[in-house]
Amino acid sequence: MIVHHVRRADVFRTARILLCFVLCFAAGAAFNKYVGLSATLTFVKSPVSYFQARRSLQQLRYPHDQRGISTSRHADSLLLPLVINEKRLSDFYPVAKFSGAIAVAGTSVLIVDRLGSLYRYDLTTNAFEPLHVPPLPNNLQAYLQQRPSLAGTERVNLASTQAKDEFRAYDITFLSDRSEIAVAYDQFDATLGKLRTAVSVIPIDITTFAAAGDWRLIFISDPYAPGTALFGGGRMAYRGGDRLCLALGDHLINNPRVAQDSATTFGKIVEIDLDSVGNWRQLSKGYRNPQGLTFSKSGQLIFTQQGPRGGDELGIVTAGSNYGFPDVTLGTHYDRYDWDTTVAPAGRLAGYTAPLFGWVPSIATSQVIEINNFDPRWDGDLLVSSLKASSLYRLRLDGGRVLYSEQIWIGQRIRDLAQTKDGTVVLWTDDTQLLFVSVDRNLLALNRRMSGAGDAIDNGGCLGCHHFGLTNPGDPGPTLSNLFDRPIASDAFPYSPGLRARQGKWTKALLAQFLTNPSEFANGSAMPTFGFSPEQIENIVDALAQAPQTRGGLEQ
Repeated sequence: MIVHHVRRADVFRTARILLCFVLCFAAGAAFNKYVGLSATLTFVKSPVSYFQARRSLQQLRYPHDQRGISTSRHADSLLLPLVINEKRLSDFYPVAKFSGAIAVAGTSVLIVDRLGSLYRYDLTTNAFEPLHVPPLPNNLQAYLQQRPSLAGTERVNLASTQAKDEFRAYDITFLSDRSEIAVAYDQFDATLGKLRTAVSVIPIDITTFAAAGDWRLIFISDPYAPGTALFGGGRMAYRGGDRLCLALGDHLINNPRVAQDSATTFGKIVEIDLDSVGNWRQLSKGYRNPQGLTFSKSGQLIFTQQGPRGGDELGIVTAGSNYGFPDVTLGTHYDRYDWDTTVAPAGRLAGYTAPLFGWVPSIATSQVIEINNFDPRWDGDLLVSSLKASSLYRLRLDGGRVLYSEQIWIGQRIRDLAQTKDGTVVLWTDDTQLLFVSVDRNLLALNRRMSGAGDAIDNGGCLGCHHFGLTNPGDPGPTLSNLFDRPIASDAFPYSPGLRARQGKWTKALLAQFLTNPSEFANGSAMPTFGFSPEQIENIVDALAQAPQTRGGLEQ
């Protein structure tokens, strides 16, 4: 009897543990941002599929550590000193790696991450929180279950296109006059095992940003193979009313020439009727990978697109225009000096609409906006973000042409940008950071390139070549930030062999020796001998020792 009693107690204890596990699992899954209730049902039906999907999801996320680090740094431009304040979403939530987008809605920055989870950053409380809306209808769970088994041509050689580009949300837009949010994203078609670019809208309560209804699908593209979202475009532009514009990439489908085929959605910019599901029209065609789309104050629809090797473009969309891809491009193949075309010589656009501007070499353009309410020195210019170049580009237009393009080094892959009501420029980076860019008014009032750097530095002509802050590939000299106690020739700058051969760290004595006779200090140094007096050298060295130190001004 005692044995029987013990066994029955063991059974009850085991049953309670199992029941507790199931209840905790169901509750956790129900609240999980990515998988929700469908994951619970998947676990019940197929535990193997569930854990397979969970492993896939972990591979696609950044870990989070709840640190909530906030940092500030400076950047310089020709006309304005800039200050950049940083906030990182993945410090608080397990955010999907790469991609995603932002939109400004009142005093909030709305964020969609790569896998379609929605958040907002409150500009008044400086805090992140998830948006209280139903999961985006991208069929993510079915995609994650099938993702590891995708093989052969359906994967379009993911080793070369990289797994990070398989599946993504492309853009988010706030339709302010309609109190709706629109999201462009990859939607998995489980029947075909392929993806489609979809656009869905959802009404929200603009005071709480909670859903006031459910998602409504308003556009769906032709299907394409997983692994080609890298060339998906997906940017939206809206200026009020019942029309939403969407840019679509060619998804690497160059044979047949889909971007030139008006019977497909690939390589097009389209206008979608928000009030009539499935009603849209083609505005223009001939695009490879349009990553930027915006309306200017004058009503022009402006785009950026990524070309192949060379050939990134900025242009204006007009109804019926044809930008020529893949028949023509400003770029070439990555491994050759030509492009497969008989229409025009490589790098020529004969017979097709020409862009306003092109970047050669490519910078991997992303979003474009027209700057307003930032500063009179910049207002009315275009600001283009870039991925590969890790920079902003400020373009001054004059009479329908680009007068100049200024590169502003940021040092991170910039996926999207927008402006808040007070004019602050907000950047979204591939490492889940929001960068808030504003004018350093104190430094501008001083009219000095570096506050506190000292007259000796200005009088010595140091800033003719050198700078403070991050060094970028276009700088004629290395940074002067954090100079002392750092290894000689350790900045991200192509130093002379003689300077690279020097051992040790910069000290006041070594710097004074270098300024006295640079070529004697390091044979072959490009630094000229200025003939400074010992007193001038002492003043310059002391000024550099007292200059403000800039985080990130050095690459060890």
